[in-house]
Amino acid sequence: MTVPHGQVRILESHHAQGFEMASDRWPFHKICWVALGSGQLEFAKQCTHIQRDDFLVLPANWEHRFIDSNAEPLTLVIFCLDELLTEPGAALSKIWQQVCARIPLGHAGCGRSAFHRNEFAEYFRRGLTEQSASLLGWELALFGMAQALLIRMARGYWIERAHAEPDSLTAVRGVIDYLDRYFYRLQRIDELAQTCNLSTRRFTTLFKQESGRTVTDYMNYRRIEYAQTRLKQTGHILYACYESGFDDVSYFYRVFKKYTGQTPGQFLDQI
Repeated sequence: MTVPHGQVRILESHHAQGFEMASDRWPFHKICWVALGSGQLEFAKQCTHIQRDDFLVLPANWEHRFIDSNAEPLTLVIFCLDELLTEPGAALSKIWQQVCARIPLGHAGCGRSAFHRNEFAEYFRRGLTEQSASLLGWELALFGMAQALLIRMARGYWIERAHAEPDSLTAVRGVIDYLDRYFYRLQRIDELAQTCNLSTRRFTTLFKQESGRTVTDYMNYRRIEYAQTRLKQTGHILYACYESGFDDVSYFYRVFKKYTGQTPGQFLDQI
């Protein structure tokens, strides 16, 4: 496979039983998701065990090969990044350096929790869909996904498997962090629970235990916080309503008054 200068591509590598990969060097960086199977990553006369839902970061021109388990051949999905993207002064230079410093080269990492693992895997799935459809702008979309994935890894959500936190509360904390960033999006509680590998009932119980609020209450609380900020910045009630994630103005007024004790207009009058 070749990666055009300054671009990103994504590939799937399905290994058949009995397949043997030769050790080689590739002229692009790899961010690998072990989608299925298990085996080893061999490099510099060393071997690292790898298994399903591991994530590896492998720099360009670094000699290695994957060795498959006889019982469970590997399926790998790989973001391939041209080296130009990480050269000094390039768009991904600093973030790439931070990601590479997080885990020793050749060691497997995983998502901090079930939520983070599923979040990472979603970038790869979306990347495959974008490249397959090849609609207008798909190359930029791939770059954006690789960039977002690296940022999440650099922020500490990609860790060595031995340090992973498999408990359910950690996954729920991941959802809270996600909602803090994307409170303005429409969220389905059952889908959030699924990303944590929890039933909806168990998820909502743990969410309230951890945040002190129900999921809907927490999202509305965050939305109104943001709406207040936007009102101060713009003085525009309708704009603040839509920007904070509400699509019904009457409902926005009711929720705003519930959390602040004021209508949006009264809030503006006090600024």
